[in-house]
Amino acid sequence: MPINLTVEQKDLAETLHQMWAGFAPGEDAWPSIRELGLTEIPFPAVVGGADGSFRDLAVVMTGLGRTLASAPFFSSVVMAGLAMLEAADDRTRREVLPDIVSGSRTAALVCGPTIAGSSISATAADPAGAGSAGGGDLILFGTQHAVVDGASADLLVVVVPTGSSGVDLALVEGSAAGVERTVGEQLDGTRQLATVTFHGAVARRISGPDVAARLADVRSRILIALAAEQVGLARSCLELAVDYARTRQQFGRTIGSFQGIKHKLVDLLVAIELAEATVLDASGEAGRGEAGRGAAELADRAAAARVLATRAAMTAAEESIQVHGGIGFTWEHPLHHYFRRAKADQLLFGDDAVHVQAVGRSLTAS
Repeated sequence: MPINLTVEQKDLAETLHQMWAGFAPGEDAWPSIRELGLTEIPFPAVVGGADGSFRDLAVVMTGLGRTLASAPFFSSVVMAGLAMLEAADDRTRREVLPDIVSGSRTAALVCGPTIAGSSISATAADPAGAGSAGGGDLILFGTQHAVVDGASADLLVVVVPTGSSGVDLALVEGSAAGVERTVGEQLDGTRQLATVTFHGAVARRISGPDVAARLADVRSRILIALAAEQVGLARSCLELAVDYARTRQQFGRTIGSFQGIKHKLVDLLVAIELAEATVLDASGEAGRGEAGRGAAELADRAAAARVLATRAAMTAAEESIQVHGGIGFTWEHPLHHYFRRAKADQLLFGDDAVHVQAVGRSLTAS
């Protein structure tokens, strides 16, 4: 598949850039996302989706990364939505998923860094017991940290390890009895990470076939989507640095005329272009066939995209602050938001070393 955007995807990227250009970091973009039908992109028409490609989804994530607007798109559409689409049972896809697709309800995926696991345990509900608990229900216990948008989601899709590498999926209302959601001090003020604790909450088991294998594919797609966001973030940092270098005067010259600044900005551009190409390649692979097919190849490309995008985002945030000098460290300047998001993204779903090892294994396997 060519490593470039189609005309339609370029138009979408430009539309999103113009729409969100005036947004401050953390400003709510959810109404505009729903208005444009962006929540429908990665889903099939049978559940109300737009039958879009995964690369279309990557374009939206890149746009959100550029502006750092606040929206549960990543948590609800990408994480929980794709998990339900690929790993849930038919009833859930038929009855619950359409609300996620339309954006009328939001969901969060309660999972650990591997996606196909968590710190939550479960016991089977007594089918003879009172209330809504039935043979297909689970009673949830335990605490999971760093749940993306976990405090505000209407629904919680919970990954429950069952031993011997088995995994169940469970669905519970965010406001249900026995569910405690808290938000502590945040590194990144534009994306909420919550601690979710279950004190015997009753959840519905929604597992489809081959949950563990399908969630492994979902993990690859989540990493690619996050890498696309990181590329957008890096682009904005570079643009801010270039604009500042063109106007800031030092020793009677614009600082952009100094060789050291030129080299710094060119190095950033090269890193971002490489990361973007890798993300586009990985997003093309993510759109091929059904979950479970080519899982190893998809995982390798997702790891490569994750590594290069993480490094590009962190370097762009750090170097852009250096180009700005003292003003880049102030609360009044947006760069500190970009740095905080870059650092938070770097640590989400395992730090860089985990994915570097995955890339290394893929290169030495042959």
